[in-house]
Amino acid sequence: MRSQKRNKMKTKEIKIGNITIGGNAPCFMVAEAGANHDGDFNKAKELIDAAADTKAESIKFQHYSAGKLTSKEAKRYWYVHGDEKGFQFDPTYYKDDQKSTFEKIDGIPRDKDAELIAYGAQKNIVVFSTPFDFESVDHLESIGAPLYKIASGDITYHDFLRYVASKGKPIMLSTGAANLDEIKAAVNVIKEAGNDQIILLHCTLAYPTPLENANLLMMQDLHKHFPDLPIGLSDHTPGIKADVAAAMLGAAMIEKHFTHTPGHAVGDEKVGDSPDHDIGIGPTAFKEMISRIKENEKIGKSTRHGMSFESAIEEIKKTVPEALGSHGIKEVDEEVERKARLQARRSLVANTRLVKGEIITKETLAEKITVKRPGTGIEPYRKEELIGKKVKEDIEVDTVLKWTHLV
Repeated sequence: MRSQKRNKMKTKEIKIGNITIGGNAPCFMVAEAGANHDGDFNKAKELIDAAADTKAESIKFQHYSAGKLTSKEAKRYWYVHGDEKGFQFDPTYYKDDQKSTFEKIDGIPRDKDAELIAYGAQKNIVVFSTPFDFESVDHLESIGAPLYKIASGDITYHDFLRYVASKGKPIMLSTGAANLDEIKAAVNVIKEAGNDQIILLHCTLAYPTPLENANLLMMQDLHKHFPDLPIGLSDHTPGIKADVAAAMLGAAMIEKHFTHTPGHAVGDEKVGDSPDHDIGIGPTAFKEMISRIKENEKIGKSTRHGMSFESAIEEIKKTVPEALGSHGIKEVDEEVERKARLQARRSLVANTRLVKGEIITKETLAEKITVKRPGTGIEPYRKEELIGKKVKEDIEVDTVLKWTHLV
């Protein structure tokens, strides 16, 4: 049995303004609003109000362009309907394309983003975002973004990791569907870019995540392999049980999908146009989650605040034993994550038409090849391997590149 000292997930501290993440600091709570503003600036402000009322420390949005994020080949990998009985899986959920969904909610006007950050400051809540392209990073930098989140699907997009890291801001790195080698490579890319302000988030890349696939004990393994980094959870399970348990196990940060729009809900109020609505919880449940976590921390019921790992496990077994999992870096071919791994990750994609017989050069990579979803083709970090290859057949715009296209 592990000693109590080894089981305490105490790490370096990372600062976001006057807020501390890691060490002995309270669990940093992120209300992941995603695109739940449905493209409406006033709804975004209402989400900030609602999140601030729950006592969350931060609220997060997303910045992307549908055309830059997804190719015509990217399929939807989430299911977007829940009710009071929980999430009901639809066998057709994998058939629709991502691009048409994202085009409906391509974000609020960017000239309003600075106002949202300032509004959050008035409400004493940190406003930040997940960028999905270089231009979005530049935009967020220009308005003073305090930190960044890297989505699980971009963990192998090393050029992008390097660019975000170069801004010198703290980075939340989500690890859904990644194996240990991929996680290590991503962490090394960020550190080699001169940025060691990394918060590593355990995540099961399934929307939603059944409680039995939460695998919360993976946080302990991440801590073992990355003892210098704060470890947290990016959660997609229904309800709040897994999140309360994760904090008890020592999560330094918890990110949970959040909405305030009435409609279908699992344990709370919701829903609008964004697919993020149905994998989130509303203000009532979010406030209760934070209250339970903070109360547990006050009385030492957290491995970062005096509780032994063994005691935390026994306590969790009383309420949500199925969420603990197998205590190990998960196999990435688990059925629950397989489709999301393929569709949320990226590949090299033809940005213009490539002609049969054309030789790939550095200029070709820069001018004719881009990086988009899905991850069914050549991985972005392998792009240099294309130099000198010959195009075997004509390749149309927005085609995911595969090794079979080249000789």
